[in-house]
Amino acid sequence: MIGSRMNLTIQIGGYRVQIDEPKNYSCLVWPLRPFDHFLAPSTLDSDLHIEVTVVSPLPDLEPASLLFDSAHGCWTLSESDAGLLFESLDPKNFQPRVRASVSKDYRTVQAWILPSLEGGQVGWSPMHLFNPLIEVCLLSRIARDGGLLLHAAGLVLSKEGFVFTGPSEAGKSTISELFARQGATVLSDERVILRQQGSTFFLYGTPWVGSGQYAENGSAPMTALYRISHGAEHHGLTPLTASRAVTLLLQQAFLPHWDRNGMERTLEFLESLTARIPCQSLSFLNQPDVVEFVREHSSVLTVEST
Repeated sequence: MIGSRMNLTIQIGGYRVQIDEPKNYSCLVWPLRPFDHFLAPSTLDSDLHIEVTVVSPLPDLEPASLLFDSAHGCWTLSESDAGLLFESLDPKNFQPRVRASVSKDYRTVQAWILPSLEGGQVGWSPMHLFNPLIEVCLLSRIARDGGLLLHAAGLVLSKEGFVFTGPSEAGKSTISELFARQGATVLSDERVILRQQGSTFFLYGTPWVGSGQYAENGSAPMTALYRISHGAEHHGLTPLTASRAVTLLLQQAFLPHWDRNGMERTLEFLESLTARIPCQSLSFLNQPDVVEFVREHSSVLTVEST
């Protein structure tokens, strides 16, 4: 949508992200599915607050020490005495498109963004903030709070939450579709957020979708976690020890390499998760009976010792 004012709140993984652009510039290409599923009422309380200024040229920020360079400057995070400094580039011309001052607890952000042109109208695109500034801040908050953003499909069937993780082409969207045909709610077929509340682990949907385009703003208690791959002749399950499960999950986790505290909390979270949630390696065929196969075996799963 073109021409709408951009003061809104998005809720992802239980975190409320508030974005304010007080000058009333036109907002380009918004709402954008599937992010519109995650819109929430604006309140005074937010977990992450971003104040946006549309400006050209971008302001120069104070010198700072580099903490992280994602890939040849695609985005960088630096540290100064006052806080964190963020910069991301336009992938078309590799020139700075967004600069931001971020508090060290990742709760408040002052962002400056270049204006964009869409349909002959000058405005700005919120997706230039979500990718990657808001992702970086949200990921850091999740990690520091003892949670995880995981490359995985997450779904709910009969109030049970199942997580299927694996690299690209492992079958996350395929198994999501098979479960959806059996009445499951697919929270995501690409990325899920995992969090612990007391002794219970919950999975949350996110707006970052895979090829199946599944994204629901919901959550459920976790029943089991599977590292998936395509099978050759039949469905198969192999228990994973806690140490092996941690190794495989680290390969698919979005990690805050720039944040020592966040990395330490992530490892603590994975140790707790694999000690309480059964983890299995699942090879499966693209057949509907995999749903019943998983459900039958989930009722007898136990946590494997290291």
